[in-house]
Amino acid sequence: MIINDVLNEALQLYKPSQEEEKHLMDLANKIIHRAEKYSPNYKSILKITLEGSLAKKTWIRGREEVDIFVHFDSMIPREEMEEQIVELGFKILKDLDGKPRLMYADHPYVEGRINNVVVNIVACYYVTPPNWLSATDRTPYHTRYIIEKMKPEIGDHIRLMKAFMVGCGVYGAEIKVRGFSGYLTELLMLNYGDFIKTIEAISKWKPPIIIDIEKYYDSIDEVLKLFLNQPLIVIDPVDKHRNVASAVSEQKLSELILASRLFLESPSIKFFKPKPPIIRLSSIRRKVGKRKLIGVVFKLSRWKPPDVLWGELRKSEEAVKRTLERLGFRVYRSDSWTDEEKTCIILCEINNDKLPYTRLHQGPPVYHPNSLEFIKKWKDNPEREAGPWIEDSRLYVLRVESVVDVKKLLKKEIEEGRVALAKGLIEDIKKGKITTSIENLMRNRKLRSFIYEFVEASLPFI
Repeated sequence: MIINDVLNEALQLYKPSQEEEKHLMDLANKIIHRAEKYSPNYKSILKITLEGSLAKKTWIRGREEVDIFVHFDSMIPREEMEEQIVELGFKILKDLDGKPRLMYADHPYVEGRINNVVVNIVACYYVTPPNWLSATDRTPYHTRYIIEKMKPEIGDHIRLMKAFMVGCGVYGAEIKVRGFSGYLTELLMLNYGDFIKTIEAISKWKPPIIIDIEKYYDSIDEVLKLFLNQPLIVIDPVDKHRNVASAVSEQKLSELILASRLFLESPSIKFFKPKPPIIRLSSIRRKVGKRKLIGVVFKLSRWKPPDVLWGELRKSEEAVKRTLERLGFRVYRSDSWTDEEKTCIILCEINNDKLPYTRLHQGPPVYHPNSLEFIKKWKDNPEREAGPWIEDSRLYVLRVESVVDVKKLLKKEIEEGRVALAKGLIEDIKKGKITTSIENLMRNRKLRSFIYEFVEASLPFI
């Protein structure tokens, strides 16, 4: 298929119509009007603006969002600003039947859905660069920068790039994804010019990649010293001390590079709209076969903002993985999932669900002061299967493992506090269930999709 035909088809799928744009703008104006109605009650509010992809006209169909920013006087204390934005946000969304909920990024904001459109009501300080007081203070300047620099024809190319990233599973800077933000995507397009040029450039990327549109820095070394160990560095045009791509993981960066190479080799609409797999219990069972999985499944005792929850879940996943490796299991891969309401799971694929009956236990060299103690300890120890013997200069024994089952071992480690779980999840995980069988897990349809993707372990664009 010719690449331009693919891009035209993708644009038809993802470019909103004039009616859709009008509907979204009407909703935004309605929210702004409501915010302006309440704002005189808060003396520190200076103005209210529309920001984000709607203001820049770069959003794609299916990801409609309205980002309303409330600008506060820089003299108001942070706690007061946070209290006021939560109160104001809840008022506005309740008035418009938006079912508000408290979210948290750098500081609290309010999110709700109105007619399937995500609405974010966010606080920022009314400041000038570089006098930032909070992370959101830059956003109005990001919007202004893109609008000023973006040529009219680039809007569609940005939409194509966002749709491509969504299709390839790398779009979104939130902790759940650790991929490319909308602003980062827009900057890439400004830097390279159009969709094809951007894809061609990405296909040749090799970390570290440095993009400095405003040419703030004279040398690569200067940038690398400032942003240590970051595979992709995109200097923020409104703040030269910030890397817009800092949230992008090496994995998602690698996925985008590979997807770009494959797309250029064989252009297809599948990169923009992957065909959803048909998930059957029989196909999952067949995929699992004799493979060994261990899952930690637990319920949340209280609701948490998604970014907080995903951060805790990723940390706990890494801790479980490290513990299994310390116990003597080889972990092939791991992942975690949550419905962001109640259910969470940490899933690992391991080489075996049992340790060997015996384990080699290394002692000190014979010339070490503790060598005689080691011999006394192990000579008549019931856990000794063989030894002590000397290999080179060290003492060794073969010891019997009293517990070899992975479930029992991991459960004991968690109960005795030897797994570095996120503090906010410790008690919930202790009350959870450790399982090596996927049968019960597959009863939950959402969980079933996660398990299928885990055992399939294939990238969406391959």
